[in-house]
Amino acid sequence: MQRLSLGKSVLRVRDLAAMREFFARVLRLPLLVQSTTTAVFELGTDIRGHTQVLMLISGDGADAPQHLTLEVSDDQFPATCEHLRAQGAALFESDNSSAPGCAWRILTCQAPEGHRLQVVSIDPGRCAPASAFPPATTHP
Repeated sequence: MQRLSLGKSVLRVRDLAAMREFFARVLRLPLLVQSTTTAVFELGTDIRGHTQVLMLISGDGADAPQHLTLEVSDDQFPATCEHLRAQGAALFESDNSSAPGCAWRILTCQAPEGHRLQVVSIDPGRCAPASAFPPATTHP
């Protein structure tokens, strides 16, 4: 998985054990570092080779429920989908797209503490081919 639009990459939580279990068991994210008050998970590596992480911190002032969105590649989607659906996630697939790169597959599930999680992927087999669009013309 890789970070797509995780509003915050640090979440303050009330129940660190429950949140750590969710991200490890349900999302199968690698746990990089943990202590009695923190857990850091690897989301993936971006195109520049930088590791993307999610940090959970327990203590006072837990964050209000967040809407978390993560992206998974097309080749990882079938296994991710099967696993998350077995965990109770719902699958939504957009209609075939008339534009390149727009046929989304979205898995949604409830995370602990009221957080909503979406795992998204583009299905290139249902996207319009780039050649379907006429080449741009320039006017003198």
